[in-house]
Amino acid sequence: MAVCRLGVVALLLVSLWGCGYRPLGAAPSDPQVRPTMAIPLFANRSTEVGLEAMFATALINAFAQTGAVKVVPGDREADLVLEGKVRSLDNTSVAFDSVTRSSVRRVTLRIEITLRQKKGDKVLWKDTQVLQEDYVVDPNYHFGEATKTEGIQRAAITLARRVLDKVLLVI
Repeated sequence: MAVCRLGVVALLLVSLWGCGYRPLGAAPSDPQVRPTMAIPLFANRSTEVGLEAMFATALINAFAQTGAVKVVPGDREADLVLEGKVRSLDNTSVAFDSVTRSSVRRVTLRIEITLRQKKGDKVLWKDTQVLQEDYVVDPNYHFGEATKTEGIQRAAITLARRVLDKVLLVI
């Protein structure tokens, strides 16, 4: 009975694949058909330095790994342009060692993302994401800044995954 079910499932999968269905984000059969995408540095409206490259790099890496689009430098040769803007970055304490000393802080980022088609400058998708990541506070200033940067980098990877999933539905 189990072998029969397995055969039916395999037959169903093969028939769906033959109809043109494929897993989301899978590369098209003809690599020449892939759209090209540019991901420029983000605009940064926060007071935190370096976010422009951090978020753009996370998105470039995510899209480059899928093979669904060809990531190109500069938007002159791109069919699509994925632009981002860091609207704000806030830090709040969420756990305390004592009344006056926090042990865990939360970074909250508000980021706008826009995917536009270069031809005709048409906006295909626009979204605002709010990301939160916690990080451990260290009494040593340099270690504390390093843990904060790690929290922001985790937020950048989370954003890249979210945007990748949404954009692949549009293109």
